[in-house]
Amino acid sequence: AVVSTQSGHYGRDTNYILRIMSEESAPCLEADLATDCVQDVEAYFQLNECREWGAQFGNVALQFPDHLLAYSTQVYNALISPTRNIHILADTNYGACCVDEVAAQRLQTEAIIHFGHSCNSRVLSLPTLFVYGRQPVGVQHLADSFKRTFAQTDTVTVVFSPVYYHCKEQFILLVTGYPNVTVHQLQSEQNTPDCGEAVSPCHSGEEYAVFYVGGESLALTNCILTNGSRSVWSYNPKTTETRLESKRVNKMLIKRFSNIEKIKKSKIIGILVGTLGIKNFTSIIDRMKKVIKSADKKYYVVSIGKPNPPKLANFAEIGAFVLVGCPENSLLDSKEFYQPIVTPYELEIACVDRPWEIDYISDCSTLLDSNYIEIPDNSDSADVRHVEMFKSLDIATNFLHDRTWNGLQQRLGMDEPAVLKQGQKGIAGFYEDELEGDSRMKNP
Repeated sequence: AVVSTQSGHYGRDTNYILRIMSEESAPCLEADLATDCVQDVEAYFQLNECREWGAQFGNVALQFPDHLLAYSTQVYNALISPTRNIHILADTNYGACCVDEVAAQRLQTEAIIHFGHSCNSRVLSLPTLFVYGRQPVGVQHLADSFKRTFAQTDTVTVVFSPVYYHCKEQFILLVTGYPNVTVHQLQSEQNTPDCGEAVSPCHSGEEYAVFYVGGESLALTNCILTNGSRSVWSYNPKTTETRLESKRVNKMLIKRFSNIEKIKKSKIIGILVGTLGIKNFTSIIDRMKKVIKSADKKYYVVSIGKPNPPKLANFAEIGAFVLVGCPENSLLDSKEFYQPIVTPYELEIACVDRPWEIDYISDCSTLLDSNYIEIPDNSDSADVRHVEMFKSLDIATNFLHDRTWNGLQQRLGMDEPAVLKQGQKGIAGFYEDELEGDSRMKNP
């Protein structure tokens, strides 16, 4: 949804939307992202950096997650200038952690400033600045907890939740006695001349631990699963609690492995589009089609925005879904859904006998390069399959044919046409033919 105007000022409807947002939706909804209300808007949203970076563009989109939308008017007023149009993007089609490049392109914007938590997935083409926000953290206590957990000879990768990434330099200074410590780098911008490439921590050996700084979130779940062979510790800056997370990984993997078995039994699989802004997402969808066809299954491509049980329940003939999205949104807990929802990695395990890795692969884009495997070609048995297809109807057609209820019957020419009558006038609370109206309209 776009809640700003291209003319460069807010209208009455926009002010109403933002006022309702600030009154009815607490600006701090997610435990790890913004549980503390923003006191210093200038510092939290890094407005000086936004002004400097946005000065090179004449048409800029500001993307806010729901829990920060209440501050969008203040940020807008601080960044607006006579030479630049600014739009506000809210209620993204998919996850708020992904850049909504499709909505920005509809407004013909030249760049995007993404506020709040981000999965840091590769953006398609538009220049993008990431402003993660700055939540307070006791760096000294963080460093002390780190030292109590690890020995100086341990090899450790420190992963900061984006809202705590600003304290990275201070933390490094406090743990200088630990020579084998590296910090996972986050990109502050993409698709600009100075952005460079994403830098991942690299160790000479596989034996290293992971220290995650942040609270409960999808990012933490992703970190635990992708480091299944390593010890993963977390430090929550809000509770100052340090705990071992690795013991949770088996329970998570068992739940996901049960969905893989359901995929093997499904004859029709839905490819659920979970993003339109990640680079190479169309290539990933094409690969999923090939994987499904190699297992002699049918597929449908479904794009419904943010998935929920009522939406997917409309596709009763589909036995399971594979969600193509960013690493965080792909790990959807499907216990409330009628059909299992798996990741592209899990689909390949079920359909092409990809080996189950100890370190889970949540980033589906790596299936095209670093984690690529060949999909078996079943063209030799194509003629046999074609004969079998002609012997029976399509699976989806059979499913619809076997339904006990096939919709309303038209009964054309079998019944007398109904007589049209004048309907009621007014509103639901008080119709004109109701003398007293609804009791709710009366004064107490």
